[in-house]
Amino acid sequence: MPKAVNKALSEEATQKLEAQIPAQASLATRMAYEKAKAAGRTVVLSKGGFIVAERADGTEQIVCASKPRRSVKAGVCFKIGSGACDRMVQLGN
Repeated sequence: MPKAVNKALSEEATQKLEAQIPAQASLATRMAYEKAKAAGRTVVLSKGGFIVAERADGTEQIVCASKPRRSVKAGVCFKIGSGACDRMVQLGN
């Protein structure tokens, strides 16, 4: 059985790949949103300071007010709480 060859990436190659992460994450998020909308599903997102449910028929329902985003500094750890809403909401199509 052949042995696996350990090919470590150079620092430059690693940085180039890491620089692509934000764009790839944005693309994946947009594609998931479009796929859900095309399938006739309800999509929940943040819009204008509120958590909003966009239904397949084009109507929108405010689920709750969203809390302000956190200011994050590199290298500082913080605990993420229970989420933006104070209550659980079940959405149906």
